[in-house]
Amino acid sequence: MRHALLMLFMCILMRPVLSGELLEYHVNKVDDYFVLHLDMRVKANYRQVNSVLMDFAKMPEVNDTVVESRLLERIGDRHKIFFASEACIWVFCERIEQVAMVTELGQGYIMSNILVEESDLRHGRSLWHLIDEGSTTRVIYDAEYIPDFWVPPLIGSALAREKMLSEGLKTINGMERVIADQRTGQ
Repeated sequence: MRHALLMLFMCILMRPVLSGELLEYHVNKVDDYFVLHLDMRVKANYRQVNSVLMDFAKMPEVNDTVVESRLLERIGDRHKIFFASEACIWVFCERIEQVAMVTELGQGYIMSNILVEESDLRHGRSLWHLIDEGSTTRVIYDAEYIPDFWVPPLIGSALAREKMLSEGLKTINGMERVIADQRTGQ
């Protein structure tokens, strides 16, 4: 009986299922580089998606793998930001700290370059392209990274690819969740 009541309580508290779409993806490992491409559709308008992406303090709400995120400095359309994330694949867990220069390029493009001297990556850059589709926004994300920490051989590229893909999906749904919460005032 307690189990049934708990399930009923959880169902009442559950939020509606979000419905972002993953249109296309690929994750590859080439030498030391991890290369990621995600083509997604978010059920929110362009202004809302852009606002969430550029609100660096909200990143832990968008994706709970990000445990800390803050703006360090802003110079016009350039933002120096700090991110810390904690990710696990099986029992191997790593806290990854990054400092990046994020630049709003206009026309829906946002570029990020990792400042390697202040980060746990030997290389990292990404490009977001937001495309206004009216009530939805197409988000194309391309990134490449070289970790500056040991990745056990047991964690093959297939597992790393699966983890990167799941983080991309978590981000799509997280953006929609944060936007839905803003709409309802939560």
